[in-house]
Amino acid sequence: ELIHGAPINKSVSNRASVSLIFVTIKTDCHGERTEHEKRFQRLIVGNASEYRVDGHQLSATEYTEELENMGISPKAKNFLIFQGQVQSIAMKTPKEFTAMFEELSRNDELREEYEQGKQEKNKAEQDTHANFQKKKKGVEKQKKEVRLEKEVAQKYAALKRQYVR
Repeated sequence: ELIHGAPINKSVSNRASVSLIFVTIKTDCHGERTEHEKRFQRLIVGNASEYRVDGHQLSATEYTEELENMGISPKAKNFLIFQGQVQSIAMKTPKEFTAMFEELSRNDELREEYEQGKQEKNKAEQDTHANFQKKKKGVEKQKKEVRLEKEVAQKYAALKRQYVR
């Protein structure tokens, strides 16, 4: 059952394995690069699974914890695409594909935080726009007052020239 025999629905072997080699590259403050390799492996013999990390056998729970420490969530199925699922993934609608991508990238875990941030951003934009409009009205009012003062000053200067001669 764990080993798929695609066209005939009958296992072609009683053994199978899948490996993932995770390479992390770190650069220190001197520019020296170091690589670290972590090898994950799942072996299937008959109907039993065996899990290994760097050649050490682990329980399924320990294996899952190791994967999650690397940012891979087996629950989200972003580690393995199970046999027989390739076609179902290819046939997804854009909306289903987006939902799958959000699950794989763990966006759903941050949805609440994202929505709160989005609301805060929208409120900040509205507040900024309201403040801008207020200041704009204030500046327009000041311009009008200055224009009136200028007209009064020009009339005063004209009258002064007329009568001071």
